[in-house]
Amino acid sequence: MKNRLILIGLIILISSCNLAQRDDRVSEDITDKSEIDKESSVVYESSDAIWKYGFNQQTEEFEVTKLRPVDKQTLTGEKLENIINKNWPGVQIKFIGTSNDTAFISIPESEVLTQRMGSAGAESFMVSTTYSFTELIGINHVSFGFEEGDHAIPGAYHRNSWDVKIIE
Repeated sequence: MKNRLILIGLIILISSCNLAQRDDRVSEDITDKSEIDKESSVVYESSDAIWKYGFNQQTEEFEVTKLRPVDKQTLTGEKLENIINKNWPGVQIKFIGTSNDTAFISIPESEVLTQRMGSAGAESFMVSTTYSFTELIGINHVSFGFEEGDHAIPGAYHRNSWDVKIIE
């Protein structure tokens, strides 16, 4: 009888240790998910966005969608810089100027874009920014200047740089 009580006590003790470990892992997962949500809200905010890039689960295609019309006669690179910087607070750009059919922008602090947003986030930034800047009259290309990273490469891009469905 004494051996049975010891055995039952050991089983209860081991079971409670395993449950405590599971509870710790669950609370770690919840913390990790809230950090991801917090990071996402810092990376993209669409209130003033002109273009949005994303995956349409119904059509199973990537799409770039025009969210609002713009007055091309009054649109400037500086206005677009402000819009992009508001939409993407973690990736601040600097509009340098235009030459021929190309707008030039730099991203002095590019770590969020190149290392922390992942490939999909970086692509979303590059596509939506390119489409926004090519709203400028006479601009067909956007030259991005930043330090190359795992998820984004600097260079000149245009609307046909990505094979996406366009929704205007």
